[in-house]
Amino acid sequence: MKLISLNTWGGKVYQPLIVFIKQQSRETDIFCFQEVYNTQSSVKHYKDIRANLLGEFMKVLPNFQFFYSMEAAGFDSTPKSVDFHLTFGKTIFIKNHFKVDKAKDILLYGDREEKLLKQDFSNLAVTLQSISFTAKEKAFTIVNIHGTAFPGSKLDTKLRQEHSTEIKNFLNSKRGAKVLVGDFNLLPQTQSIKILEEDMRNLIKKYNIWRTRSNLNPYFGKPDFQKYADYTFVSADIKVINFQVPPVNISDHLPMILEFS
Repeated sequence: MKLISLNTWGGKVYQPLIVFIKQQSRETDIFCFQEVYNTQSSVKHYKDIRANLLGEFMKVLPNFQFFYSMEAAGFDSTPKSVDFHLTFGKTIFIKNHFKVDKAKDILLYGDREEKLLKQDFSNLAVTLQSISFTAKEKAFTIVNIHGTAFPGSKLDTKLRQEHSTEIKNFLNSKRGAKVLVGDFNLLPQTQSIKILEEDMRNLIKKYNIWRTRSNLNPYFGKPDFQKYADYTFVSADIKVINFQVPPVNISDHLPMILEFS
């Protein structure tokens, strides 16, 4: 199987992003996306974001079923309130031939219907999104995470460590093979990452990936550029065939591409 995880940056680099996803969809079974906007209005673009990004993904992935986890409603990327229907969250696309036995969307922090989103995103909701399915008589669980962006240092906080423990406990409750991916908003040396490494293999570390942020990041080349935010973890019974983080400019993050069985 092949899985791709990517923080889409709200579709700010829209055309290259869509081309990449369409090309990769031929051989990819699962996509895990973060920072995905969705709207039921007629608005397609708003400022620098793609308001209907979920709908655009649905168009280029017609042979996939999807699951959407909302994290906020009524705000743009500033964050300022908008006067049309707009939600923000993450989504998992998986090819139609897989029978998803269970999909879960667990609120770890905050209020998805928050009426006043703070400028530092410190009250943005955090959710644990997962799907479970069976392939060749083997149970699989995929977890898609977008960790809290506050504080911007990406260093440990009590809340971040609590979230890592909750994610770890959730995965330990599941049978079979497990893959955990997403934008964790964490640096590699944090205790929050070490908690997840207790039971899972960190492929960013194992494959010596030297960055997961692209050169489109506003801080690229500056002293305060943070090389890491995104991680792929796998359980012991996952056989990794290939893992790479190619330097493609389709977002301010780089895609993580995992081939496994």
